Amino acid sequence: KIKTLSVARSATLSASLLVLATSAQAEPAIYRDSTLTIPSGAVINSTGAKYYTDIVLKADTTGKFKITGATELPLVYIDSANPTVVETESSRSVEIAIAGHKSVPCVQLQETAVSRKDKVFNIVIAESVMGPAESCIAMLAPFDLKLPLDVSGLPAGTYKVVVNTVETSFVLTRQP
Repeated sequence: KIKTLSVARSATLSASLLVLATSAQAEPAIYRDSTLTIPSGAVINSTGAKYYTDIVLKADTTGKFKITGATELPLVYIDSANPTVVETESSRSVEIAIAGHKSVPCVQLQETAVSRKDKVFNIVIAESVMGPAESCIAMLAPFDLKLPLDVSGLPAGTYKVVVNTVETSFVLTRQP
């Protein structure tokens, strides 16, 4: 099911944290004629995460933006999220292995949205939706992803990772 964000919900969305989905192939946001169009992004707040595409923000006469439209996409189911920490004297890296499944094989994973606030990393993974005339065999479609987390400059400590609704953690033992 595709949900379209109405102007009535724009206050809730604008008060939340909007994280743009990023990848090497991501389309840029475009500002033209007082309208900012963002191809995809995620909202992360105290109630959870949501993923949107076709986000449209319109500037008013004071230059403030209001969300005038967005399409919500379903999040994929996450089976597991396992971080691997590698620390040497000269470097540190964290990679998270994510296993999950799409609702059907015919949908595509969307660009992954990754953000960090304080000691919490949030990863939001959504799937596309099929059109009304499309059909697909009704079976789950497993996937595996490995994502690097940017830990450069972070102090030693325990960090939480939330992938959609699955939580895990990792420990950095060395100072940057």
